[in-house]
Formats: sequence, C-alpha cells, structure tokens
Amino acid sequence: MTAYRDIYCDLPSRVHEVWQRTQAVDANDVEDRSVTAMLMAAAAGLAMPFENLKDVGIGNADKWKDHPAFQATDRAEYQKTLKACDQFLQQSIQACRGLQNSLLLQCKELKDIRAASESGEGDSSFNLAKHKVRFAVKILRNALAHNNIFGIRDGQGQIEKLTFFSQSNWCSNCNRTDGWDVLVIPVTSFETFLLKWFELLKDPETFIGAAGNLPP
Repeated sequence: MTAYRDIYCDLPSRVHEVWQRTQAVDANDVEDRSVTAMLMAAAAGLAMPFENLKDVGIGNADKWKDHPAFQATDRAEYQKTLKACDQFLQQSIQACRGLQNSLLLQCKELKDIRAASESGEGDSSFNLAKHKVRFAVKILRNALAHNNIFGIRDGQGQIEKLTFFSQSNWCSNCNRTDGWDVLVIPVTSFETFLLKWFELLKDPETFIGAAGNLPP
C-alpha cells in the first residue's frame, strides 16, 4: 500500500473508494450491511479529517506544521482545501443536499432522545434555514467519536433513519448547564450528504478524483 500524502484529502478519498467497493458486496449479501459500511466510512472519512478541516484562515497552515502527517503537505493546496470546506460548511443546512430532509432537535435529558427522534418533537427544535452545515457536521463528528448513534426502523424492521446526538450547553432557563443536540437523518439522505462530502475532498490523483476532473 502506498503511503498517504496527507490526512485531510488522501485519506477521505481512499475511504470513499473502499466504501464504494463494499456496496457491490452488499448487493449480493443475504443480510444488508450497507448502513454499517456507511457509518464506518463516515467515521474514517468525515470525523477523522474534520479536525484538520474545521477552521479556515492563513494561520491554520502553521497550526499543523509540526504534525508528522503534515510535514510533506503543500501549504497552498491545503489552504485551497480549507477554503472549499469553509464554503461548504457556511451554507445553511436547508440548502445542503442530504441534510435538507433532516430534523434538528434539542433534548434536556439523554433518556428523551429516542422518543424525540421517533416523534420528531424534542424540548426545542432548530430552523434549518438559520443554522449552518458546520453545526450539523459538529454533531455528526461528536456522535461518531462517542458512539452516540442509533437507528430508527421502518415497518419491515430495516433501518430507515439515523439519529446522531451530541452534548451541548443550551438550557439557560432551567438551571441546567447541559443538554443534547439531536440530528435525525433518513439513511438515503445521509448517503447523499456523505457522497457530497467525499466529492468535495476527493484527491485529483486517485482514480475517482481523476474521473471527476475529466472534461465533459
């Protein structure tokens, strides 16, 4: 296996390729493991590199200068990627493909999250048009890092939606300092969003990246 050139672009591109290969296997499998494979791709290809992609700015190039995985990275290319990610993260959740069908709730208690996800009614809710993709991705990142995820089944017992939740500080009127941000996404919508994320970061030197850069 060839070594990574960087961990912010090369790694997600490879994760995307591996995920696409598993889909062909799932199609012929007796038991569908596509959601499991998708969550694995999200953990490795979204949660891991997001740490290096969440901030934009000239100073961010120096932030990682001593990091072993960044010592051979082209800083100008890294800045370009940071700016592209920032544009993606700055759009409203409602305008983002794959997230526009999601539900964004707040719950005071951990024990209330499942019922809120299934009913669509928490202690409070967010207007998707007024919150940025960055906010949703932070919930996804924290949920993937802390295993704060569960599936909601359809009538046939298949996973229809995924709930991601992350602890927050929001309940200033109830003498509490903690609460939970909850993001509920249909499985098909989450796949759309994840593919869009990988498209944003695809390495132009990979097979998938090169194919995407061919003239029409």
